[in-house]
Amino acid sequence: MAPLRAILFLFLISAAQGFKKFPKDFQWSTSTSAFQVEGGQEGTGRGMSIWDRYIQKHPTPDNSTGKVACDTYHKFREDADLLKDIGVKQYRFSISWSRIMPTGRPNNINANGVRYYHNLIDSLTGKGIIPLVTLYHWDLPLALQDRGGWLNEDIVEFFGDYVRFIFQEYGHKVKLWTTINEAYIHAKYGYCGEPLEHAPGGLRPNCEWSMYLAAHNMLLAHSKAGNIYKKEFQPTQNGQIGMTIQAVWYEHENSPGDKEAAARVFDFQFNWFAQPIHGKNGDYPTRMRQRLDQLSQSEGRSISRLPTFTSKQIEELKNSSDFLSLNYYTSYVVTKDLPVNNTVEAWGKLTQWGRDIDAFISINPRWKQIAGTWLRSHPQGLRSILNFIRETYNNVPVYITENGCMDTPDEGLNDVTRIEYVRSHLEAIHESITNDGCDVKSYSYWSFLDNFEWAFGYHDRFGIFHVG
Repeated sequence: MAPLRAILFLFLISAAQGFKKFPKDFQWSTSTSAFQVEGGQEGTGRGMSIWDRYIQKHPTPDNSTGKVACDTYHKFREDADLLKDIGVKQYRFSISWSRIMPTGRPNNINANGVRYYHNLIDSLTGKGIIPLVTLYHWDLPLALQDRGGWLNEDIVEFFGDYVRFIFQEYGHKVKLWTTINEAYIHAKYGYCGEPLEHAPGGLRPNCEWSMYLAAHNMLLAHSKAGNIYKKEFQPTQNGQIGMTIQAVWYEHENSPGDKEAAARVFDFQFNWFAQPIHGKNGDYPTRMRQRLDQLSQSEGRSISRLPTFTSKQIEELKNSSDFLSLNYYTSYVVTKDLPVNNTVEAWGKLTQWGRDIDAFISINPRWKQIAGTWLRSHPQGLRSILNFIRETYNNVPVYITENGCMDTPDEGLNDVTRIEYVRSHLEAIHESITNDGCDVKSYSYWSFLDNFEWAFGYHDRFGIFHVG
């Protein structure tokens, strides 16, 4: 591991603290997820997850796997030392469900896995670092996938059994929890994506409804976890819980058609999950409900492709979170019609989700492109989202749990592009706090280490620390 990026990151954080005057209790953090960094897959009692099988069927471009990854399963004490060295006060990581319960069920507990997370948490808290723990970051136990995964409504009770064990085991040490990471990505690409996108992988025969059912069950699983924690553990453990929601900001031209299209797309992405949890009505966005109900009827279906919540489920969702955990990387442009100067960078209506949103999405060429990838730097989009949360969701406290960018290869470790990306986004956060009154509690850079970036392997490197 090379320390140069860590020094640059520490400089950025110090500069932000010194010159921008963030609130004294603002938490500086960095993030990882279990499958991407832990390794320790063999001889440790860990069960297989959907990503193990996915990578077996769909090798990454560099033929890498998660078997060793960053080896944090064995190097957790070194990780804690590095985190202390760069001065962060919080570390967001996830627990691997299959490392704790190899078959996904509590009748088979892996003592090695239970011990590992105790050791990791103790190493962090012993150095004054607050653990922010994600209960599920896409790595569903394979045994549960073989029972239907997130399409099986029983997954809600399975998740409840899992999180109850976790709260009992670690809740006296952990005070910040997020339930499910980026359900939008997991449902859309895992259950309605091309084979080479996201586990469990493959274009589903019933793709037009499967992503909505998977997302519905993820929301119910979050609600189950949130209510278990609040009723059974929060009164004595005094922690807080939320769900990690990915947000993309959608810019638009001033025409009424484009404005309405951008609002609809935002409903089909961020508000899909934020509104049932944080909205006054505790249900899916009205535009999303009307659109999918109308489409379902025109398709000759007897029920809508978008499931419905019971009145009890709505009330439980509305009381399931103490804060909103937010991931933000980039923004896009939305138009009602195909852009006049159409390029290969404009898309829409080519996928099921694209047809459902009835709009076109493109990239603004003026926004800086990062390393020739999908990522464009648009910090104003983050500020816009934070203000939307303030205005729409009663200024619920926000923990920014992911934001960052990958290497620019020709810069080596002299991360000029990365520094500018982080600096500009920190400025946007500072403005949203000091000028707009947004209640932002922390900033967590993705990621702590160069980690296994899912289907891309190690091609994209986001780490503060370089892993060779």
